[in-house]
Amino acid sequence: MKYISVLVVAAGISLLSGCSSIDKPVGSATYRPLNASGIKGEASYTLSIIAPLERSRREDTFKKIYDFCGGKYDILGESNDGREVHLTFLCTKNLVPSGAIYINRSNGTTW
Repeated sequence: MKYISVLVVAAGISLLSGCSSIDKPVGSATYRPLNASGIKGEASYTLSIIAPLERSRREDTFKKIYDFCGGKYDILGESNDGREVHLTFLCTKNLVPSGAIYINRSNGTTW
């Protein structure tokens, strides 16, 4: 009986823990540049009826995206299929914002 109780508790914990993942990184980590700027990807996490658990999964997913990108990123889209939340992201670390003007101070030229 004690063995069954431990097994039930272990199964319950694994069910509640759920998962979050980077679903579609571009390229393997071996060949990806350290600063993955400009790379798009997709991540997801499993929904839960327990609000604190779902917040934890969302935060874990954001940490995985941050680690994947090597820093900052933008969320481009978010969808919910009733079982998982899917996020589309763009790594933005070291990207020059659209419409930005770069000034080269060495010779005064503006690009």
